[in-house]
Amino acid sequence: MHTTGRLHCVKVYVVRHGEAEEHRPGRRDEERELTRQGKAEFEQVVAGLAALGVRLDAILTSPLIRARQTAEILARALPGPAPVASDALAPGGSFESVFRALRNPTPESHVALVGHEPSLGVLVSLASAGEASDGTPLKKGGVACLRFTGTPGPKGATLAWFLTPKQLRRLGKG
Repeated sequence: MHTTGRLHCVKVYVVRHGEAEEHRPGRRDEERELTRQGKAEFEQVVAGLAALGVRLDAILTSPLIRARQTAEILARALPGPAPVASDALAPGGSFESVFRALRNPTPESHVALVGHEPSLGVLVSLASAGEASDGTPLKKGGVACLRFTGTPGPKGATLAWFLTPKQLRRLGKG
């Protein structure tokens, strides 16, 4: 896809939500929030992303509370727009819907996708290798950077980096 003479490139930051509350009887999974420690640690993760020079043009997030809270921390710490909820990033969401959401006419886009395992790890595998494998799981607060040149879809991305939350927190400390 060409736009104004330039090859369409989308840089996608695949972000797993931070540490959340444990499952409790009588409470739905959708209601689980980030823990106090999960919030603090993810703020340090975002400092690491800032140290890497990450900027965002869009933040798409699962509608579940823990993912939305993670996306809000991301939005506060990195200049960019407010997060937008997408059912495609909820557990059981459609990978085709995620790829469709990444098809933006802007020649250079930087998008964060905030969601859950195992879907995110499978998405990274599908985007980079063309196979829906669960061999690339992200830890809570982990981030993978994919670079799509052309139309986003399976086997259309290069995996630029894959960092654990511990590595990102270290980067944030300088």
